[in-house]
Amino acid sequence: MPEGIFDITVVIPAKDEELRLPQFLQTLITYCWASTLRYEIIVVDDGSTDKTAEAVLTFQKSFPGLTLLKLGRNHGKGYAVKQGLLAAHGNIALFMDADGSTPADEIEKNLKFFQEGYDIVIGSRVLQSKTSKVTALLYRKSMGWVFNFLVSTFLIKGIKDTQCGFKMFRREIVRPLWENIRLDGFGFDLEVLFLAQRMDYKIKEVAVNWKHVENSKINLIKDSGKMLVNIFQIRSWYSN
Repeated sequence: MPEGIFDITVVIPAKDEELRLPQFLQTLITYCWASTLRYEIIVVDDGSTDKTAEAVLTFQKSFPGLTLLKLGRNHGKGYAVKQGLLAAHGNIALFMDADGSTPADEIEKNLKFFQEGYDIVIGSRVLQSKTSKVTALLYRKSMGWVFNFLVSTFLIKGIKDTQCGFKMFRREIVRPLWENIRLDGFGFDLEVLFLAQRMDYKIKEVAVNWKHVENSKINLIKDSGKMLVNIFQIRSWYSN
């Protein structure tokens, strides 16, 4: 594995997260300092209108490896994640949600799969294990089951949960994969995984701890409709 400046880069996309992000950042930074690995954190401010950027900057003195990447306007979660990953310097680059729904200790728990030859490791709220627990609202679970069924039927085979906001990538594949991603919104995970399979990258899906956090930025009706459209957009784009 070529040496990056850091061992791990954590990318956090954030839009109007001045209330939820600081708590997660503090937890993540504490975790990074306790590790023997070298960490970089990149927060991508996706056109926030609140004090998200100011909140991030208050942590830079306590963690020099923290970078704020501020976008001029709102582009969408997919675009923000893409910009963060393309700016990453870690041997492993990953993204996590700003609400801290997936805990930081999932990072090093799953590094072993890269040593086993996998290129991508993705969290799953569907897979179960003795060490993982998922706390989600019933109606969100129900909608997730329906969506995952449609995804597996029309687009991506062999993956139970495409939308979990915890995905890790080996350094060498970040640019070849992410430079080709077109979707800017919440449906970007679909394109990433579909294209990764097309490119024959080895993907490991793992059960992770996950908890529902209030004030989600996803509008279940509106954004789910867009993601359903994305399924057929992707099929059309890559049909040849």
